[in-house]
Amino acid sequence: RLEKILAEHHPEWPPARRTLVAQLAEGAIGRALGFDADTYLASRKDALLLLRTATAEPDHSALFHMTETYRAGAEGQQKTQDLLHTLSMLLEDMMLLQAGQTEMARNIDILPELRRLAESVSFDWIESAVRRIVEVESGMRRNLLRSLSLDALTAGLQQRERTYVVL
Repeated sequence: RLEKILAEHHPEWPPARRTLVAQLAEGAIGRALGFDADTYLASRKDALLLLRTATAEPDHSALFHMTETYRAGAEGQQKTQDLLHTLSMLLEDMMLLQAGQTEMARNIDILPELRRLAESVSFDWIESAVRRIVEVESGMRRNLLRSLSLDALTAGLQQRERTYVVL
């Protein structure tokens, strides 16, 4: 089993982290062994803040503080790519939860929060979020400001959500 292999290679990881990495690696041994859990968890924390701000939290100060850390340079670009990839994974998990496929979700350690998020938005909202992520990735290739792009992504998702509430 993959978790057993991870225990041999990463005995310092608690069992819950090994379980999470095995789930995120989707059974691929090489991917699991090379998985940077600390980077993923940091990206996931920021992605969850972005999702919470877009779906429920009217105060943007924490979001703006977080996105300011996504500055220029190669390090900032990699950090932004990691964030967008992680955000996509969370959105996929939310779709799976909406479809009743809980066992297929990868971020198993935060299922209650993902379930709350999934229940607060429509499938169309998630689809729109995925499209907006693609737009941000495209903007990054054109060297648009990362922090501004992430703020605009969140604002666009909030605007879309308000549209659903009004209807």
